[in-house]
Amino acid sequence: MARQVPGTLPTAIVSAALGIVLAAGCVWAAGPWSGGQRVSERGGRSRVADKPVAQASQDSVAPSSPAPSTRSAGPTHAPAGAALLPVLAGDKPGGALTAAELASALGPLTLAPGLGKHVGIAVADPASDALLFDDHAAGSFAPASTNKVVTAVAALAALGPDEQFTTRVVQGPNSGSGSAATASIVLVGGGDPTLSTQGPSSDPGYRPASLDDLAARTAAALQAKGVNSVTLGYDASVFGGPALNPTWSPGYTDGNVAPVVGLMVDEGRAKAADDLSPRVTDPAAVAAVDFAGRLAAHGVQVVGKPSATSGGSAAAGASELARVSSPRLADLVEHMLTVSDNDLAESLLRHVALADGKPATFQGGVAAVRDQLGKLDLNLAGLNVLDGSGLSHADRIAPEFLVKILSTAAADNHPDLRAALTGLPVAGFTGTLAEDGRYTTPPSLAGAGLVRAKTGSLTGVVTLAGLVRDNSGQLLVFALMADQAPDTAAARGAVDRLATALAGCGCGGAAAGG
Repeated sequence: MARQVPGTLPTAIVSAALGIVLAAGCVWAAGPWSGGQRVSERGGRSRVADKPVAQASQDSVAPSSPAPSTRSAGPTHAPAGAALLPVLAGDKPGGALTAAELASALGPLTLAPGLGKHVGIAVADPASDALLFDDHAAGSFAPASTNKVVTAVAALAALGPDEQFTTRVVQGPNSGSGSAATASIVLVGGGDPTLSTQGPSSDPGYRPASLDDLAARTAAALQAKGVNSVTLGYDASVFGGPALNPTWSPGYTDGNVAPVVGLMVDEGRAKAADDLSPRVTDPAAVAAVDFAGRLAAHGVQVVGKPSATSGGSAAAGASELARVSSPRLADLVEHMLTVSDNDLAESLLRHVALADGKPATFQGGVAAVRDQLGKLDLNLAGLNVLDGSGLSHADRIAPEFLVKILSTAAADNHPDLRAALTGLPVAGFTGTLAEDGRYTTPPSLAGAGLVRAKTGSLTGVVTLAGLVRDNSGQLLVFALMADQAPDTAAARGAVDRLATALAGCGCGGAAAGG
């Protein structure tokens, strides 16, 4: 007789409560992560004990939030088997399921009323081409923010984990008589939405570039030339238009995403320190005005208002005065996935386009993503998206495609893709899997600390895609998708219960029909 799903037995509830206490200690020991590797695996095996704090975002329902945990910087990688050890080891309550029992255990859970009538599930051993469980795995589903996994893998493949995005100040054509007092400068965006007006981050592994640092360096360079007054232009032409995807809901700029432009600060928030703040309509102009004020504070006055310049005015040959750079791409990817950062996802889509020689637009980015994933030998039949964040209700991805792309990121021959996995939220502890009480009560409590997955949420859409190490120690990748969900809260509970069931499975990697 098939065993009950972990978390359904009375003893499992008691054991899971104890397990959550153990998981807290193991999350500390296993994390935090940086650039595709667990910090505790580095030389010296140092560990950082700061407890992760749940953030205020909920995928595409709310904007992104600050970095979720303390991480150390450094571009080292580990093989998948080492880098993806579970944060909580050991058997889970309820015993191990065999591969033959997996379908009967998961099948009833797929019928949860909150999921609705359109549900797709794929579960696989990442080392195998066969699916362990297939419930409409080849179907077409709205992915919501699980689309960010696709964007992450494409960006890492196109650019490499050590890429950084640079915001520069260059000398422009002089105004007026051409004297030093009326010299002109241009603030040139490099497509870094994380450029910040806030103070230094408390997270040593995620330090966004500082606009004030750029102003200070610029002022010092100008003053060294005897210049104390300038006109200021700004150039955001690294990205093309449109700035908003035509398939997005009109209200998204109320807190979900800013217009996608090549120059912005604080991800375009009207109130920089407020994660739920509405976004400004012209992020580049706002960034330039803020920069002008900071230049003045450092002793260089800006004459008149900052003005937008054409793409040619800040040509590559212009003399550079100062620059600041973003965190490494691996750290940006981890941050994007953990807190579900829409602005960063859309910027990365355009950077993939630039790396692929295509226009830095939605259309160019989507085409470039397909190019990059094709180079990874992924079958693209299950991918049809229109953006990088998953905000579009018109996006479609098959569950089996998400499983394949996660398997590719887990492969030992693709270490540069590892941040697409290490950035996945940890159930009950970090990012969007530490919100709304997820994995804090039975029956999903037993999955706390074991499930690592990207969440997705739009109106009527609930998705979860990630990895878990099952009861037998087998690494599994999964995608759970419901895009006609009548009850969002109930659907989240259902997908969390499904993921928890996988944590109690002892499938051993043998393929089984589903």
